[in-house]
Amino acid sequence: MTPTDLDPSSHPVLTALFYASCAAYAATLLTSLVRPTWGRWVCTLGVALHLSMTVARGTIVEYFPLSNKMESFSAAALALGLVALVVWVPSRLFTTVMMGFALALLYWAQTFGLGLVYPVAPLITIWYPLHVPLSFLAYAAWTASAAVGALWFVSRDPALLRKIDLLALQGFGLWSLSMVFGGIWGVVAWGAYFLWDPKIIWSVLLWFHYASFIHVRLTPSLRTRPWVRPVLALCGLVWVFIAYIGTSFFFGGSSHAFQ
Repeated sequence: MTPTDLDPSSHPVLTALFYASCAAYAATLLTSLVRPTWGRWVCTLGVALHLSMTVARGTIVEYFPLSNKMESFSAAALALGLVALVVWVPSRLFTTVMMGFALALLYWAQTFGLGLVYPVAPLITIWYPLHVPLSFLAYAAWTASAAVGALWFVSRDPALLRKIDLLALQGFGLWSLSMVFGGIWGVVAWGAYFLWDPKIIWSVLLWFHYASFIHVRLTPSLRTRPWVRPVLALCGLVWVFIAYIGTSFFFGGSSHAFQ
């Protein structure tokens, strides 16, 4: 494939799918503001379009399509769409948080251009496509947990606490698997399971935050304080932002930073 073939102008269908998925996510948000229960059907369309674009990009470059900043933000947005679709809460607040972040990521993605790139050597290993999707799904699960946490402060519905706990636990499980696969990838790519790298350090801190979350949930003295878990879920969203965005743009020298 020539450099011209990697230019987005050579693949107008990919560009169309990208902006169509953006439009569908925006429609999901707008529809949910009027009829929250209807938003899920529109979100299904958005996820289908987004997933189609992602698969098509991977097919063209013949590898996992996550090799630059654009594809990273796009994949993170796709994870948000998938998790929102699976755990759908018919609430304007929930949809605003999930679709709002997805649209923000997609907007940021397109600022880096929609061109295709071949993966660099450290990415060409089976451990990379095992590590990254799990981490993005964990981010999305924790974002959903925070969205439900914010909703709890509005409605005080006890059922929401169980959903907060479940999403936090599922994210923790996905993140733990991601760290295992990431450690193996680290040995293959850099010759070490652990490096003093900003993203790796914040990933460990994030793991400890949600491990503490789970222990708080099981602490008898805190069961009478239902606000603790929603607060921890909302704090976790801040740590997710630092671990994903902060370490790539604000902390220099990360081995995880895309070009």
